[in-house]
Amino acid sequence: MTLLTSVIALLSLLPLVARAADETTSINTNDPIFWVKIVVIIILVILSGIVAGLTLGLMSLDETNLAILANSGTELQRKRAKRIVPIRKNGHLLLTTLLLTNTVINETLPVLFDSIFGGGFIAVIASTVLLVIFSEIIPQAVCSRHGLAIGSFFAWPVRILIYALFIVAWPIAKVLDMLLGSQHGVLYRSAELKELIALHATTQEKGGDLTTDAVTILQGALDLQEKSVVHAMTDIKDVFMLSINTTLDRKTMTRIMRSGHSRIPIFDGPADQPLDQRNIIGVLLVKSLILLDPDDNTPLKDVKLGTMTAISPKMNLFELLNVFQEGGSKCFCAPFFTCHNSNTNLFCLFLRSYGYRC
Repeated sequence: MTLLTSVIALLSLLPLVARAADETTSINTNDPIFWVKIVVIIILVILSGIVAGLTLGLMSLDETNLAILANSGTELQRKRAKRIVPIRKNGHLLLTTLLLTNTVINETLPVLFDSIFGGGFIAVIASTVLLVIFSEIIPQAVCSRHGLAIGSFFAWPVRILIYALFIVAWPIAKVLDMLLGSQHGVLYRSAELKELIALHATTQEKGGDLTTDAVTILQGALDLQEKSVVHAMTDIKDVFMLSINTTLDRKTMTRIMRSGHSRIPIFDGPADQPLDQRNIIGVLLVKSLILLDPDDNTPLKDVKLGTMTAISPKMNLFELLNVFQEGGSKCFCAPFFTCHNSNTNLFCLFLRSYGYRC
């Protein structure tokens, strides 16, 4: 807003400047040199606009963004990103080169205007108005939205410019590297990625293409890195389990069916044994009961049980996922040891994970 106000103020002074020029300056429009200078001024203004736009457009594309576009963008985006990557790799060298070029152009314009109008005041006003409008406002407004396309189009001219100014720009860039560190792409923390994913779901009308289900899955995958077994396990008091002394009669079979579990932990001891004294010795696979006749009253101890592995409650869920993928048991117990009357009792928490309802 301040910049726009300045432009309006400068434009309001132009009639006064023109009147002053008529009174004090004689401009010979028939002189070929005059038109040569006008053409040079136009070229310099255009170049200044291009360089200013490239400064904003290229510097707004960090290495992470370019890598994403180069690997997963559309065919056109991949082509453009790969053209920009070599010149964007050294950010400080690119920035220094573009700023030096723009500075030289901007300092040359007042000199040319001064030779035309013969007065420093008029030259400064004219060059300032041209630079603000055609070399700052318009180019930066365009390049901020189309930085990838414009940066790709001018990739080779910028590379040539870097080579031409390398002797001057490289020392300045190295000083910036030492003071500020080398520029690298932005890497997001897990919490930032989750928020970024959620933002893409809530702004579908603005171009986001992630559905609610996709967001839930992605955020859940990110949570695996931060959460441990203790966040995913089921307390033993909420676990449906059976005693090894159970008889698989019709009543018990009905209970198992209604529980809805595919795996049921089995403990060694009477059915009314306190929870903190139950020692889980294995897992009953419910599908293994399909061949049993409820009327045979088969003892549970005669049925082959699956194994249940003890794991640490502090284990990361990603580590646990790797254990699942290795095969073997799909149900685990996370033991907590407490001491009562000098006797160590095993308090077991049954884990439900990996898509199984045990």
